[in-house]
Amino acid sequence: MHYAPLVSCLSLIACAHAQLLHLPQVEELVSEALKPLTQYTDYDGPTESVSSALNVQTVAASVHVVSEAISDPSYWLADIPHQGRAAFNSNPSGYKVFRNVKDYGAAGDGVTDDTAAINNAISDGGHYSPASRESTTTSPAIVYFPAGTYLISSSIIDYYFTQLIGNPNSLPVIKATAGFTGLGLIDGDQYQSDGNQGWTSTNVFFRQIRNLKLDLTSIPASSAATGIHWPTGQATSIQNVQIQLSSAAGTQHQGIFIENGSGGFLTNLTITGGLYGANIGNQQFTMSNLRISDAVTCISQIWDWGWTYQGLTLTNCSTALSISNGGAGNQLVGSVNVLDSTIQDCSTFVTTAWASSTSTNGSLILENIALDNVPVAVKGTSGTVLAGSSGTTTISAWGQGHKYTPSGPTNFQGTFTPPTRPGALLASGSSRYYTKTKPQYEASPTSSFVSIRGAGATGDGSTDDTSAIQSAITSAASSGKIVFFDQGTYKVTGTIYIPSGSRIVGEAYPVIMASGSTFASISKPVPVIQVGKSGESGSVEWSDMIVSTQGSTPGAVLIEWNLAAGSGSGMWDVHTRIGGFTGSQQQVAQCPTSAAVAAACEVAYMSMHITSTASGVYLENVWLWTADHDLDSADNTRISVYSGRGMLIEGKNVWLYGTAVEHHSLYQYQFSGASSVVAGFIQTETPYYQPNPNAANGPYPTNSTLNDPDYSKCLSGNCDALGLRVLNSQNIIVYGAGLYSFFNNYSTACSTFPTPENCQSEIFSIEGTTSSLVVYSLSTVGTTNMIVKDGSSLAVVSDNLATFAATIAYFTL
Repeated sequence: MHYAPLVSCLSLIACAHAQLLHLPQVEELVSEALKPLTQYTDYDGPTESVSSALNVQTVAASVHVVSEAISDPSYWLADIPHQGRAAFNSNPSGYKVFRNVKDYGAAGDGVTDDTAAINNAISDGGHYSPASRESTTTSPAIVYFPAGTYLISSSIIDYYFTQLIGNPNSLPVIKATAGFTGLGLIDGDQYQSDGNQGWTSTNVFFRQIRNLKLDLTSIPASSAATGIHWPTGQATSIQNVQIQLSSAAGTQHQGIFIENGSGGFLTNLTITGGLYGANIGNQQFTMSNLRISDAVTCISQIWDWGWTYQGLTLTNCSTALSISNGGAGNQLVGSVNVLDSTIQDCSTFVTTAWASSTSTNGSLILENIALDNVPVAVKGTSGTVLAGSSGTTTISAWGQGHKYTPSGPTNFQGTFTPPTRPGALLASGSSRYYTKTKPQYEASPTSSFVSIRGAGATGDGSTDDTSAIQSAITSAASSGKIVFFDQGTYKVTGTIYIPSGSRIVGEAYPVIMASGSTFASISKPVPVIQVGKSGESGSVEWSDMIVSTQGSTPGAVLIEWNLAAGSGSGMWDVHTRIGGFTGSQQQVAQCPTSAAVAAACEVAYMSMHITSTASGVYLENVWLWTADHDLDSADNTRISVYSGRGMLIEGKNVWLYGTAVEHHSLYQYQFSGASSVVAGFIQTETPYYQPNPNAANGPYPTNSTLNDPDYSKCLSGNCDALGLRVLNSQNIIVYGAGLYSFFNNYSTACSTFPTPENCQSEIFSIEGTTSSLVVYSLSTVGTTNMIVKDGSSLAVVSDNLATFAATIAYFTL
C-alpha cells in the first residue's frame, strides 16, 4: 500500500483551511491522525516499525472534522461583527448575546458528545432556565449552530428569551445517541422534580427555533422519543426545521409534542416517520406549511380551543389528522380549521368524535383540500362521514359544529359554499392564499448589512438614538443595504420613518423604545415607527424586533403603516411590548394593581395603525401586548398598565397570520372601512383591570375621527373592551378567532366554566354596512353575547358551550 498521496492531500487540506478558516487546530488534528500511517515501510518518508493495524477510525474522524469545517458555508448572521448588548442586564458590557456553540467546545463532528457544550452555551451569562421558574427581558440570547452533526445524549434545555438558530445554508444536525435520555432533543419547558413544568407555559414568550435538523433514528423505535417539546405562549416560533424519526414497526417516536400553553406560530416544519408526527395541544395555534410523512398518525390533536392549519402536506399516514381525543361526548378538541392543504396516500384524512346531540366540541372546517388516494375523508364514531377517493378529489368546503348564517345556532355536518376569496390575497396563479416565510437573507454577504451600532446608535437604553437610527435607515434604503439592529434597547424621542425599499432585521429582539415629550399628549397621537407616508408605495421587510415605550407616553402610536404594496411587504416576528419590563418605568413599583389610574402608567395611544392608504400588508406572528404582569419580577406580579387601542385596520389587502392583540382599553382589533382581509388565528384578551375602569370611563377618551366605539350602549353587564369590531368593512375572512375575557377587576370568578361566563357583555361587534364577512371557529371566554350586530345579540354563550371556550364553527354575514 502506498499512502504518500493521502498524506500530502490531507496535509494540504489542513494547512489551506487552517489559514482560510482560522482553525490552526485542524492541522494538528490531521497530523495526529496521520501518525499511524508513518508506521508503514512503503511510506515515502522516515521508516518506522510497521503497526499491526491502521487506525482507520481516527483518520475517519479527523477527516470528518476537516470536512465539516470546509462545508460550513458563509452565513451573514454568523460572520457579522457581534456588538449586541443587553442594555438592562446587570453586566451589559460582559454579557454575551450571540453564542456560537463551537466557542463553548461543541465539536459538531458526529462523534463527540456535544450535550454539555451546547447547554453551556445556552446557560452562559446567568439567564433564566425552566428550573428558575422566572422570566426575564434582560438576558436575550442567540445560540448559533454552524453546519455539522452535533451528537447529544440528553436534552438540550431551552432557556427564556433564547433563540436556537442554525446555518440555513447547510442545516446543522442534532443527532441523538442510542441511549438518549430526556423528553425531547430540544426541551422547551423542562419538567422539574415536583412533576410540574418549570415555567407556566402560557407565560413563555419571545423565543425561536430555526434552521435545524433533528435526527432520532439511533434511538430504538420502541422508546418514547420526542424531537421538540414545545409548550409555549405568544411571540414564539419554529421555522425551517426537519425532524427524522424511526419508521420501524411499532415506533413510539413523535416529532413535536405540545401539551399546553397559549401560542403560537410554526412554519416550514418537516417531519418524517414516528407514531405521531405532531402530538399537540394548546389554547390556540397557527401552523403553516407543515409537512409530515410516513407516520402512523400525522397529527394527533390532544386538545385545543382553536387551531388553524394552513398549507398542510400530509403523506403516507394511516390517519392524517385525529381530533377525536376523549371520545364521543367528551371530545377535548374545541375547533380546528384546515385550509389550502394536500393529503396523499393516507387511509383516513380526519377522525372525529363529534356528535350533533352533544356540545360543540370538535368543530371542524375544511376548505380547499386536495385529496390523492385517501379513501375516507372524515371518519366519525360510527364510520365514514365524508367519503374520499382512491384517486384525486378536492374538498371545496366542509364542516361540522354550530352554524350561524347569521341566525342560529344550527347544527350542521356537511358541505357548504365557501366564501369568495379576494384575488389580491391569493398566490399568483393559485387558488390558495398568498404566504411568505420570514426572510433570512441566506444568500446575502455580510457586506450587504449595515450595523445600527456601527452607524452610531448606542442601544444602551438611555442615549437618544433617534438621529443615528434615522440616518442609517434612510441611507440603507437608498443604497440597497439591509439594516441590522444589534441587540440593544434604542431610546428614541421622535418618529422613526421607514421608507420604501427598507429591509430591517434584529438580533435577538432588539427594542426601539419611545420616550419623552413628543409622545406625551393623549389627544395628539404621534407615530413611533412610521412605515411609508400617505401616498407612498413600495415594499418594506421588517423582522425580529420589539417596539416599546418608556414612562408616560399616552400619545404614542407604536407602528403606523401607510405604505401601499402589491405583496411581499410586511412584518415577521415584530411585536409591541408596552410596560412590564426593566427600563420601561412601568413595573410593579410604578403600576401596581391596587392603585388608581396613574398618568405615569398611561403608555400608548395605539399599538398599530394600518391606515386607509395602506395596502398589501403582510403580518406573520405579530403580538401587540400591553403587559398584564411584570416580566422581570420574581413571581410575574400583575400590574395595571393602560393603552388605548390595539390594531386598527383601515387599509385593504391585508394578511394576518398568527397575530394576537391583548389588554388595550378600547378594543383589540378594529376593522374600519377595511377590505380584503384574511386572518387566522387571531387571539385577544381584555384588560384584567376592567371594569375598573371600563372601556367607556377611560383613561383613553374616544376619537370620532378614528371611529372609536363609544360604549354608550351595552346589552347587559360590563361594557369592557371589544376583542374584535368590524365596522363598514367588506370581504373579511377570519380562519379562527379566540376572544377571551378572563377577569373582572383581577378576579376570575366571572369566567368559570360552564357558568357564569359574564366577565363582559359582548366581545365581537359588527356594525354599519359590513358585508361578505366570514368567521370560522369563533371561540370566546367569559362573554355573555358572543356576536352582536348593530346592538342586537346574534349568539349567546349558553347555546355554544364547548371546551373551556364556547365555540361557533361557522358564522357568515
